[in-house]
Amino acid sequence: MRLLRFGICALLVFAVAAHGGVEDWALAVFETGAGFLLLGWALWIYFKGEEQVILSPLLPPLAVLALIVCGQWLFHVTASSYSTRMELLLLLSDLTLLFLAVQTFRTLQDWRGFVWFGMVFGFLICIFGILQHLTFNGKLYWFREMHYGGIPFGPYVNRNHFAAFVELILPLALVPLVLGRVRRERWPVVGLFAVVPIVALFLSASRGGIVSLGVELAVLALVLVQRRAKRKQLFAGAAVLLLALVMVSWLGVGQILERFTSYQSLEATAGKRASMRRDTWQIFLHHPVIGTGLGTLQIVYPSYESLYDGKIVNHTHNDYLEAPPKPVFSEGPVAPGFWAFCSVNP
Repeated sequence: MRLLRFGICALLVFAVAAHGGVEDWALAVFETGAGFLLLGWALWIYFKGEEQVILSPLLPPLAVLALIVCGQWLFHVTASSYSTRMELLLLLSDLTLLFLAVQTFRTLQDWRGFVWFGMVFGFLICIFGILQHLTFNGKLYWFREMHYGGIPFGPYVNRNHFAAFVELILPLALVPLVLGRVRRERWPVVGLFAVVPIVALFLSASRGGIVSLGVELAVLALVLVQRRAKRKQLFAGAAVLLLALVMVSWLGVGQILERFTSYQSLEATAGKRASMRRDTWQIFLHHPVIGTGLGTLQIVYPSYESLYDGKIVNHTHNDYLEAPPKPVFSEGPVAPGFWAFCSVNP
């Protein structure tokens, strides 16, 4: 199982490093890798015959969604069979990776190792993002041209996608540290793994990411109040935030404010977002049961568009409205069960 755990981690590293795994070649590698990992696990079970299959509570609803999408594709109740089939393959690959993670990470020691992997990997990606931000030359990885524009940070073309990545990996270090679940000798290391992602998040100047961080901290503070946290736990959380703010100030608040006010022409205006919400609602009213097919919003939306600005709409900035016509997934594979790992002691 150790080899399978290594394969899962390697596939996750690739998915993030390859700009979130959204390009065709990256999707092909990710989906093929998930298939080979499933084959390896099946051979292991066949020859060993000792392992009991474990089902995660996350699998049934995702499996139902996959069945619905299969019905859309098989019975041609989709605006684009090709788009739906491509998204279905990605969905099945995500399901496969989640299933394999549950099978291979079984013991507390396994999960603890995965938490350390998540913290180290997130730390390295955030360091890379900070370095790229400070030395940015207009190219991804300092050599790849962005032919279609973008507001990059780290390996992601869109800084908001980087912020979403930070939202996933930050609790792995911050939550155990604040709740007092980290050994004293490991405080500096785990604290560093919490501070650097916060700094990178602020430097990305993702408004949604910063607001989400504020909500997470509010929820964490509520948990501390309910648990009647000790002073040293409150001090740990305050120290992490203070150190992160000091580092942000040292790296340059002016650069962050500039990022907030620049590149606005590449983003949807408030009026455009409001029109997209209204138009997407109309799509839902016309297809309330099975939608228009997974991955078909970009194809269906033009016939409902009420405010045309010459730009392609591939998502409507509202996951709830967007779900019926096109169930929304992240722009790249996300580590399965990441949120569940936060309670494991590093």
